[in-house]
Amino acid sequence: MNRGKMNIAIKLDLLIFMVCTVVFGLAALAGQPVTLPVFIFTVLAVIATVHFTLSRKVLYPLRQFIEIADKVADGNVSDGLNDLKISELEEVQGSFTKIVGNLIESRMVIEDYIRAIGEMNKELEKKVDSLSVLYSASQNMGGSLNVDTLIRNLINTFTDRLAISGAAIMLYNDKSDLVSIKDLLGISPELFARFRFYSDNQILVNIFDEKGFWKPSEQEQNLMVAEFETNEVRALKLFMPMRIKDHFVGLVVLSGKKDKTDFTEPEIQLMQAIVGLASTSINNAMLFEHSETTKNELDHKVFNLMTLQQSGKVLSSTLDLKELINISIDMFLETVWSNKGILMLFSDDRPELEVKAFKGMSHEEVLELKKDAAETWAMTTIEKEKRPILAQELGTRSSYQSYSTVNRNLPFAVYIPMLKEGELYGVVKVGPKINGESFTENDLEFFSTLSSQAVIAFENARLYSLAITDSITKLYVHRYFQLRLDEEVARSRRYNSTISLLMCDIDHFKLINDNYGHQQGDLILKEISKILRKNVRNTDIAARYGGEEFAIILPETTQADAKIVAERIRRDVSQCEFPSIIPGQPPLKCSISIGVAGFPLNADSKDQLIQKADSSLYRAKDMGRNKVILCGTD
Repeated sequence: MNRGKMNIAIKLDLLIFMVCTVVFGLAALAGQPVTLPVFIFTVLAVIATVHFTLSRKVLYPLRQFIEIADKVADGNVSDGLNDLKISELEEVQGSFTKIVGNLIESRMVIEDYIRAIGEMNKELEKKVDSLSVLYSASQNMGGSLNVDTLIRNLINTFTDRLAISGAAIMLYNDKSDLVSIKDLLGISPELFARFRFYSDNQILVNIFDEKGFWKPSEQEQNLMVAEFETNEVRALKLFMPMRIKDHFVGLVVLSGKKDKTDFTEPEIQLMQAIVGLASTSINNAMLFEHSETTKNELDHKVFNLMTLQQSGKVLSSTLDLKELINISIDMFLETVWSNKGILMLFSDDRPELEVKAFKGMSHEEVLELKKDAAETWAMTTIEKEKRPILAQELGTRSSYQSYSTVNRNLPFAVYIPMLKEGELYGVVKVGPKINGESFTENDLEFFSTLSSQAVIAFENARLYSLAITDSITKLYVHRYFQLRLDEEVARSRRYNSTISLLMCDIDHFKLINDNYGHQQGDLILKEISKILRKNVRNTDIAARYGGEEFAIILPETTQADAKIVAERIRRDVSQCEFPSIIPGQPPLKCSISIGVAGFPLNADSKDQLIQKADSSLYRAKDMGRNKVILCGTD
């Protein structure tokens, strides 16, 4: 009996505690929280009151009734009946009835509370999910400064977390005033090319209204279909602006939900919050990329300026045209990290461009370019427009597509004209960069400046060459010969080296002029000068001394070696058949006499060296011509 009462009391206490907990929990949710001491005191007070009431109104009468029943069961009926009071039994019944009624009423209240709590839990779950999506979006938006990565993360947030069937991100370019798609998912890629518009388009007017978003009606979708000439725009159901105060960043465009239901107000509010986060992140990333681009451009320009400064020094360090051409082609290629190129200049005697230097190509490949229709078309365009042109620009022109170059790739990535006073002086062709990057406007600007420097250097070298070169033979003139011989004698004294000097004279040249004319004589001079250049080294100096006389300086060459060179020249001249300027006339024959002298073997000064070599030359003349005579040995 006592154990039963104890169980009932425990269950009753637990029930009272649960009811009190629910009540105070609801009070906390309603914004009226109760402190812990008050809560404990209240629970204990309620339990004590219930215990007292049950003990007084139920347990005490029930205990009396059980005692009477025990007496009757033991046979003491009279005693039991005397103790029995009907009124008290009725009181017991009434107490039980009240208790049962209160319990039933409490159960209904508790069920109502439980239902309310369930609804509140559902709302809380939705809010927790929204907060989770917002948190995830903020993590994704704050984890990168790459625009493409941020846009892809934003699209994935809409399609994966919010169950949107498709999303597209459009960005605004303030330079072109154009709004165009940067990336999309679940929407037709056709919109990449078609769905773009300027900032004065009605779409933006509709979006920037009081709602902060735009859901186009069927009539508005029909207008978009007509404007953008594609039925794919019907898939676009919701437009939301990306902006920071008055700064317009772009648009978020969404298709319908995957469950085909309409967008609710809480869902739109959540998406607007996400778009707000994305607007800041994407704008910051765009500013960062712009600053990085600007920094890189500035670095590139500084590098180009330093390169131009250095190139100016290098190009002014020599007046040798061949050396300048090789330096220039290297500069054009190395500065932009290319390993293939050609430098062409107009020839003095022929009004057409000739290849003067090439890198990264074989001689056969260079010759094949003359047969390439695409290359011919590119060169024609350069001669006409006279500005640096990228191959990708040339390839997109309708005139190129209609030409016979269709399906032909241009062999070079950029074509740079070399201009002198607005006229074409030459052309430099540069292959693609070895790192795969495209050429930029900065590269073209650099090429233009470098080509101008190169043209000035080439012209200076050409003018200098004219000043020191004989116009007929293309050999050095007498004055330059004297300067160089002074230098070589001084160097020979300083380093204790030897010099050999060859003095050459064409035999009976006056008779050739008298019999065949001076034009025939000039032709023979040109041909003999070619023989001289063919038989000397790059370090040797071949000059026209005067009239039909030639002088050749052979640095660091002994008399024995000089005689070998002289004999080779004499032999080649005597065996050569010089063409006649008169049609039908047979070729002419000619010979040359050569005197050889050495320093310091035969002379102590420059003038004495010339005199010794000249004396040897006249000895060769006296001995019958067409001979080589060495000073002091023959």
